[in-house]
Amino acid sequence: MTRTVSMMHSLPPNLKRITHFAFASLFGTAAHYAVLITLVEWAHRTPTEGTAVGFVVGALVNYLLARRWAFPETQSRHREALIKFLLVAASGWGLNTGLIFLATAVAHFPYLAAQVAVTATLFFWHYAANRLWTFRR
Repeated sequence: MTRTVSMMHSLPPNLKRITHFAFASLFGTAAHYAVLITLVEWAHRTPTEGTAVGFVVGALVNYLLARRWAFPETQSRHREALIKFLLVAASGWGLNTGLIFLATAVAHFPYLAAQVAVTATLFFWHYAANRLWTFRR
């Protein structure tokens, strides 16, 4: 564990930042998937409903961790960063929900496989938008 932490500190700044963002995203994604699976499997909601709610929960987790760990220099601009983050998240929410609807309700793909593909795609959108706009120095 100590070696991993040491390696993280020696990474170039941009690689370190995207690595931290990826770890923050993992926690946000875990929260998103937990809500999605719970709503689909136990509450008998559609994958579109489950991902819509799960995305919001995951986005909140991701924001708190990204602001603290991946983009700490923006601590003093919390209100401004939160508004921008929510706008980026809203666009991601629309893309996520729409793509899951198309994949599951129209194309009849299994919802978890579809969600994994959509999550992987949207990771790059969220990182770029948050790096270049939300948490810009």
